[in-house]
Amino acid sequence: MVTVEQLQDDNFLSQCPPPLSLQDIRIPLYRFGSNSVLDNGSVGGISCLIEEEQSVLDSILLAQWEDRMWKGLFRYDVTTSEIKVIGGRRKFIAQFNEGWSRDCMPKLGKNKIRHQKDVFEFSWMERQEELLFCVASGEKLNPELVLSAAVPDCGLLITINSSPVEYGHVFLVPHSSYILHQFLDARSLELVLRVAVEVNNCSFRLFYDYSPSASHIYFQACYLQIPLPVEFMPLDTFFGNGQEGMRISSVTDYPIKTLVFESNHLNMMMVVLAEICSCLQEKLIPYNLLISDHGKRIFLFFQLHTSENFCTLSAWECGGYFVVKSRSEFDQATEHALLKQLTTVSLDDEGFQGVKRLCCTIASKFAS
Repeated sequence: MVTVEQLQDDNFLSQCPPPLSLQDIRIPLYRFGSNSVLDNGSVGGISCLIEEEQSVLDSILLAQWEDRMWKGLFRYDVTTSEIKVIGGRRKFIAQFNEGWSRDCMPKLGKNKIRHQKDVFEFSWMERQEELLFCVASGEKLNPELVLSAAVPDCGLLITINSSPVEYGHVFLVPHSSYILHQFLDARSLELVLRVAVEVNNCSFRLFYDYSPSASHIYFQACYLQIPLPVEFMPLDTFFGNGQEGMRISSVTDYPIKTLVFESNHLNMMMVVLAEICSCLQEKLIPYNLLISDHGKRIFLFFQLHTSENFCTLSAWECGGYFVVKSRSEFDQATEHALLKQLTTVSLDDEGFQGVKRLCCTIASKFAS
């Protein structure tokens, strides 16, 4: 397994095998239907399906992920990791996993993703088996699955995370030969929200961590046994666009400054959130996203900008889920210590009020 230190070593990189090219690769392709619920109405009627009615996209993702698990592409069996809810009012979650490592996250800024004409290469993905499938927009009315297809332009590449945090943990990487996706844009967010809608699984969560140093953005997703603690926190709504419109609320009684966007009409929420994130990026305000409830709820976490780092915590840590490698740390974990960890990196009150005003201004522009 390649370490961060090796990736920063030019001599090591010069000795590495050529990165994986997507040219001439054929993989399963899931094409969304042209009749998108993001554009043409509400997803309020969508509910958790019973097992016999598992969605096609959900079954593809899990089947491909489990296939790679049985082939030994993961560093460990995450399904055997010990998990507990920490005592206290907020019910933080801790997982004990000696094999987990942040070094296995794709260091896209260091690994020099290359765009050369129609060739798209990942130096952090060592073999084709790590690439599960691709999702992209389609022209047919209903979704379709193509078992073997060339990697399309303007899609999402779904790859494994060899150091998974939870069951079904994958990366979702926007791919286009014409655009180098360095920052979150409306098109990438639209594709990810459509994944959330069409997976249609109550356990499915999507995450995004903003990093200004990355040369390419990526999302992460996994299936959680229980909802994240932040999802149970009380809300204080400060923007509402009618009974059926979008609501923006602040999460109260929580150690890291957090907003939640809620709507049954995802298209407007997606456009509003994309512009808000663009403004945050311009202002160099670190943030993370958590997408839950089939895309109908999006949590936006705000961290403090320091000269040392950006987004000290991951989105799932902001949501109250912590992975620890030490047995003693796991056994001795307390709510007080985790509250301090979250509070230390949180945006301050003054900055949070400014962000709330920004959100209201942008949301009002699109609601009018």
